Amino acid sequence: MLKKKTSSLLIALLVFMQSLYGFSFLTPANAATTISGNIIDSVYMAVYNNAGQVVTGNVYEQGSKVQLDYTWSLPNNHGYHNGDVFTFTLPQEFLLFNNISGPLVIDDEDVGTFSVNVANHQVLMTFNNYIESHNNVHGILTFKTEFDKTKIIGSTKQIIKIPINSGEQVFTLNFKPNVTSTIGKSGVPQGFNAKNIDWTVDVNKALDSVQNAVVTDPIPSGLSVPVTVAVYDLDVNLNGTVNQGALVDPSKYAVETTGNVLKVSFNDSPIVTAYRIQFTTPVTDVDKVSFVNKATFEGGNKAPVDASATVSVQHGSALDKTSTAYDPSTQTIEWAIKYNYNEKTIAQAAAVLTDLFNDSQELVAGSVHVFPVTLDSAGVETLGSELSNSQYTVSTASAPNQKGFKLQFGNTISSAYKITYQTKANNRVINDETITNKITSGSSNTGTGTQVINQVVIVKSVGAADYQAKTVAWKIAINGDSKQMSNVVLTDTFPNKGLHFIPSSLVVNEGSAPMSTSDYSVDNTTPIDQGFKITFNKTLTGPVTISYKTEFNNDWIVTAGITNFDNSAKIDWTEGSPAGKTDSATFVPRNEVKNNGFKSGSYNAVSKQLTWTVGVNYNSKTLAGALVEDVLESNQKLVDNSLVLRNMNIPANGDPSQGSVVDNTYYNYTVTSDNKLVVKFLKPISAPYYIVFNTSLEGKLIDNKVNNTAKLLDGVNPVSNHLTASVNIPQGGEYVNKKGTQSGDKIDWTININRGQSTVSGAKIVDTPTGNQLLLPNTFHLFATTVATNGNVSKGSELIKGTDFTLEIKTDDNGKQTFELNFLKEIDTAYILEYQSLIVANNGDTVSNKVSFSGSNVTTVTKDTVEDVIVGVSSGSGTGSGVRGSLTVKKVDSADSALLLSGATFELYRKTGSTKLLINTLTTDSTGTVVFKKLLAGDYVVKETSAPSGYVLDSNERSVTINSTAGFNLNVTNFKVVTPSPTPSVTPPVTPSPSPSVTPSPSPSVTPSPSPSVTPAPTSTPSETTSPSTSPTPSATPSPSTSPTPSATPSPSTSPTPSATPAPSTSPTPSATPAPSTSPTPTPSGEQKTTDQDTPIEGDIDVPLGGIPSISKQPENGKATIDPDGRWTYTPNPGYVGKDKIIIVVKDKDGNETETFVDIDVQEIPLGTTSVKEAPQQTLPKTGETSHLYIQLTGFALILLGVILRKRLWKSK
Repeated sequence: MLKKKTSSLLIALLVFMQSLYGFSFLTPANAATTISGNIIDSVYMAVYNNAGQVVTGNVYEQGSKVQLDYTWSLPNNHGYHNGDVFTFTLPQEFLLFNNISGPLVIDDEDVGTFSVNVANHQVLMTFNNYIESHNNVHGILTFKTEFDKTKIIGSTKQIIKIPINSGEQVFTLNFKPNVTSTIGKSGVPQGFNAKNIDWTVDVNKALDSVQNAVVTDPIPSGLSVPVTVAVYDLDVNLNGTVNQGALVDPSKYAVETTGNVLKVSFNDSPIVTAYRIQFTTPVTDVDKVSFVNKATFEGGNKAPVDASATVSVQHGSALDKTSTAYDPSTQTIEWAIKYNYNEKTIAQAAAVLTDLFNDSQELVAGSVHVFPVTLDSAGVETLGSELSNSQYTVSTASAPNQKGFKLQFGNTISSAYKITYQTKANNRVINDETITNKITSGSSNTGTGTQVINQVVIVKSVGAADYQAKTVAWKIAINGDSKQMSNVVLTDTFPNKGLHFIPSSLVVNEGSAPMSTSDYSVDNTTPIDQGFKITFNKTLTGPVTISYKTEFNNDWIVTAGITNFDNSAKIDWTEGSPAGKTDSATFVPRNEVKNNGFKSGSYNAVSKQLTWTVGVNYNSKTLAGALVEDVLESNQKLVDNSLVLRNMNIPANGDPSQGSVVDNTYYNYTVTSDNKLVVKFLKPISAPYYIVFNTSLEGKLIDNKVNNTAKLLDGVNPVSNHLTASVNIPQGGEYVNKKGTQSGDKIDWTININRGQSTVSGAKIVDTPTGNQLLLPNTFHLFATTVATNGNVSKGSELIKGTDFTLEIKTDDNGKQTFELNFLKEIDTAYILEYQSLIVANNGDTVSNKVSFSGSNVTTVTKDTVEDVIVGVSSGSGTGSGVRGSLTVKKVDSADSALLLSGATFELYRKTGSTKLLINTLTTDSTGTVVFKKLLAGDYVVKETSAPSGYVLDSNERSVTINSTAGFNLNVTNFKVVTPSPTPSVTPPVTPSPSPSVTPSPSPSVTPSPSPSVTPAPTSTPSETTSPSTSPTPSATPSPSTSPTPSATPSPSTSPTPSATPAPSTSPTPSATPAPSTSPTPTPSGEQKTTDQDTPIEGDIDVPLGGIPSISKQPENGKATIDPDGRWTYTPNPGYVGKDKIIIVVKDKDGNETETFVDIDVQEIPLGTTSVKEAPQQTLPKTGETSHLYIQLTGFALILLGVILRKRLWKSK
C-alpha cells in the first residue's frame, strides 16, 4: 500500500516539475560575460607623413599620424553569447583626442559594437547573437590616431608591446629627434691662454640612412692638424639632446689628413645611427683670439650639410693699464700695469716698460712695486711675492707735456707680472681734469689708463626737503684739499629766486667741530631772498663746512617756465695771488609742488561709479577767490550728494593724506550745461584741500579709459597746472570676447558678452562658425553674471529663452551655419553664452568662429572678434569622411503617392557614438519636401515631430547614411486620421445561407486531434485576402478570425490542402478585401508586410529605368535579398517573432537615391496550426508555443484527485 502511495506521489512530483519547466521557471539564462581569453591575433601599424603617405623608412617623425589595425577572431565552438564583451587597452603611446564608437561589421553584417574610452584607452567590444550561429567569426578594428609626444620621451628608440593571443607583438620604433641640423660642431679651448683646442663633431643626428658617409673638416690657420682622432657612438634623445656612447672600433672608419684638411670616412654603408668625432688641434698662433672651424657631412644619397663653430681663446693681454684708486683730499692716483698676461717668452732686451702721464702729475717716490702673477684656468690672477729691486731698474722718462718712468727687467721673462705705482698732482687742482696714462712695452704693445680728478676748493650740495615746513637744506664744503687760504669770502646766491635764506639755520664747522663765531662774520645787509655772505676772519688750513636751510616757494621764481630751485656759491681767497671758484646745486621738488596739486581716480565695476580725488593748493597759496573746475569727460554724471571737501595733511616727506571734513558753508558746487563741475570756495584760503566726488557711467557706453582734468583758479587766474588723471575700466569697450577649447569630439565655446557693462538696446550676437563644425542646438545656455568691484565676471543664473532672449540657428543653401541671439530687453551688465559644436574636421585642422555684437545707445555699436582652435581627432572603423552630401525628405500620402504633404516637421540628428545630436529642424513646403544640405559624411537619424494637418504622426526614427556627394532621397508616407465606422451588429442574419455550416467542430478545443472534422464544406468560396472578416461566427466556439488585429495568419485548419483557409462568411459571394470596421490606428510606414514565424515573404518595389536597387540595411532579425527588377525576399531568423524592417535604396541613373522602408510583422503560429507556406522548421519552441501545459496541469489535477479518493477509500475501509 505504501509503495503505491509513494509511486503516486513521485508521479505527481514529476508532472509538477515538468509543468514548472514548461512555464520556464527553471529555464537557465545566459548572462553577459567578459571573454577572458585574448582574441587579438595580430596588430598592423601604418605611419603616415604630413602628405598622408605611408612612411616606408624605419625612422618616424614625432607626433606622426598612425593607423592601427587590430585583427581579431573568435574560435569555433567558443560558447560565447549575445551581449558577451571583450576588453583590451590601446597603448598610452598613442594619442586619443575623443571617445570612439562604432559597429563591428563582417561582410556588411553587424556583429556587435565597439567603443574606446579616451580617459583610460580601454577598448570595449560587445558582440550580438551573430556569434552564436556562425563559425569563423573574425574581423579588423581600425584606429586612426597619432603618436603622443608627451608619452614618447627620452630615447629615439621606443619599444611598444601589445598583448595578442600568442604572446606579445613588439614594435621597435625609431623616431627622428627634434634637431635643427643633422650635424653639430663645437670646440673648447684647454683653459686660459690655451695651447690646444678640443673639437667635437656630431654627425647624422637626424638618424638618416646615409650611404658612404664622409666628414671633412678643414683646419683653420693658427691651428695645426690633429695627431689623433676618436669616434664614438652617439645616442640622440627625442628632444635633440645627445649622450656619448662607446668608443667605435677604428676598423669601422678611416682617417686622412691631406694638407690642413681632416677627413673621416665610415666603412659601414649605410650608416643609420649618429656618431661623435673628437680631435685636438694645437694652437700655433697665440695672438689669435678666435678660430672658426667648419665641418661638412655628406654621403652618396645625402647632399652636403655643414656646421660651424667659433672658439674664442681667452688670452691674457700683453699689456694693460688701469687706475685703481683716487684720493681727492691728497689728489693722489693709484695705477696698475698688467704685463705679459698672455705668458709669452720675452727676451731681456725687450722686457722693458715706458710709462708716461700728464705733466701736471708726478711719480710718487718709492711707489713702484713689481709682483709675479699666476693665472688659473679661468684667468683669475694670484700675486706672488714682490720682486726685489735687483731684478729690475726704474729710471725717469719724459716727452712733450708728459712725465714718467722706464722699468727694465734684468732677465728674460715668460710669466705675467703686475706693476703698481702712484702719481700726484703737482699743483692745487682748481678745475676738474682727466689724467691720461700710457704705457709702452719693448714689444711695442701699449696700454692706456685714465682718471678724472676733481677740485675740492668748493663743493655745494642739496640736502633733505621738509614739505610741511616748505624748507630745504643745503651744504657747502670748502678747502677740501687742506690748502692755506687767506682772506676767504663766501657768497651764496639764488639765481632764479624762489628761495629765502633762514639765518637761524646757518651752521659753520671747521673739520668736525663748530667754528668759533669770532672766526667768521655774516653780512646781515643781504636780503634773504638773495642769499647770504660770510667773511672768514682767519686763514683757513683745513676743510670747512657751511650748512643752512631755505624756504622754497615756486611763486617766488622770477624766470618763467622754471620749476626747480637753483643755488650758487662762490668763494674768493688769496693764495699768493687772488683766486676764486664757484659751484652750484639744484633742488628738484615733488610734482605736487610743481603743479600745486594732483588728481587720481578709481572705478567700481559693481556700481559703475568712478571716485575722483583732487588735491588743490598743495603749496598753501593765499587765494581770495579760489575755485576748481573739472570737466567730466566720457559722459560722466556727477552722483548726487557725493562731493566732499576735506582738509589736506602734508607731513615732512610730502606724502599727502585726507584730513577732516570741511563744513559745506565754506564752499558750493554746480555742474554746468557742458558737464563741467565747478567747486567754489566762499572764503579766502591759504591751505591745501581734498575734493572727493563720484561720477556714474550708468546708462552709457563704457570705454576702456576715462580721462579727467581739473585746475585751480584764483578768480579767473590759473594758480595750478592742469591736474590730470586717467582711470582704466576693466573690459571697458569690450562687447564680445570668445574662447574655445576642445572636449573630445566637441568644442566648448564661451562668449563673454558686454563685460564692460555698457548700456545697449537692441543688443544682438551673430556668430559665424567655419564649415568644419556643426552647431548643437540643445547645448546653448545664456547666463546672467555677477560682477566684482575689480571687474571680474562670474557666471550666475541661467536666462530663459523666449523671455529674456531669442535664439535662431540658420543653415543656408550651402550648408553654412550661423546663429543669431537677440536680447529682448535693454542690457547694462555682462552675460556669458556657452554652447558646443560638433567637430567634423580632420586631425590638425583649424576650427574658427567669428562673433559680432551690435546694438545702440546714442550711437550704433558694432564689434567683432575671432577665435581659432586647432583640433585633434581620433577615429575608428566606421567613422565618416569629409564628403558633403544632401538629404531630401519627401512627405506623401500613404494612399496616393502623388499627393505631396506640406506642414510636416522633421528633426535631423547626427549619430556620434551612442548619442544623437540635433543638427537642424525643417518643415516641408508646398512641394512636400525639405532638403538638409551640405551634410558631412556619417550616420544620421530623421524623426518626424509634427504631422501635416489631418494626418497621423509617424513616430518612426529613420536611419540615413551620407557617404557621397550624390543626393540621398527619403520618402516618408502618412496615413490620414481615420474616423471609426459604426460597429456592425453581431446578430447573425435571420435567414442564413443554405450553405453548409462553417462552424468548426469543438473537438479541437479539447484534443489536438488531426481529425478533418473541422474542414469547412467545399461550397464556401475562399477569400482573396489574408485579412480576416471581423464578423463573428454564430458558433459558440469563437473562431480566431474575429481578432480585430489585421493579420496574414490564416484561420486554423487541419486540412493539408495548401489553399488559403476560407474565412467564415454568411454570403456565398466572393468577398472583396474588407477593411475591418474596428481597425486600430495603423502605424505609418513606407510598406507593411506580415508573415508567419519561420516563413519567408516576398514583395517588389518600383525601379526606374537605369536604376539600381540594393539593401541599404539588413533587417536585425532576418536576411533580405533583392534582384535588379526590385523583387525582394525576406527570411526571418529561426524562431523569431516580432517586428522587423528592411531599408531598400534605389539609385537612379543620375546618382540620386530613394529610400524605402518595409516594415514586416513576423507573427506567431497559433496552436494546432501549420503554416500553409512552408513546413515547420525543426526549432525549439518559444515559451508558450506548442505547449502541453494545459494537458500537464489537467493530468496533475487528476492524479491528485485520484490520490485523495484513494485515501478516503482506504479510510472508509
